[in-house]
Amino acid sequence: MPYINRNIQIITNKGILRIVVLMFFSTLLFNNNMQGQSINEIKTQCIKALQTNNIDNFVSTFSNPIEIALPEKENSYSKIQAQEVMRKFLKENKTKSFKVKQSGKSTGGSEFVIAILKTESNIEYQLYLLITNSDNKANLHLVEFELNDE
Repeated sequence: MPYINRNIQIITNKGILRIVVLMFFSTLLFNNNMQGQSINEIKTQCIKALQTNNIDNFVSTFSNPIEIALPEKENSYSKIQAQEVMRKFLKENKTKSFKVKQSGKSTGGSEFVIAILKTESNIEYQLYLLITNSDNKANLHLVEFELNDE
């Protein structure tokens, strides 16, 4: 009988060890997935979102806080406030066409996009986006819409 109890105890200890090891690797995998998207992925997501009027996908890339400059106002907003401001602006100015004029690296590892966004009501904006990396997470840090006079 002591032999059976000892085998049960060994099996139980091995089972606990397997669970602990599984939890450890699951945590590592989860943390790696939570580090966020790269700057290039955020840049691509922003461009595609603006091309397709996917406002929710665009505003999900915002940093906290974020600088937003629109023709009628310019401010630094919390992520939640900024999302509402941009949702309203982009619903009123739906994309008809979107063309990237320039894209590249900026100082400090940031990346930028300069584009022309033409709305369904034929208003043209020059758009400037700045994507930065902070705490191993890339986010859109600056959005600027200027009326295009070209």
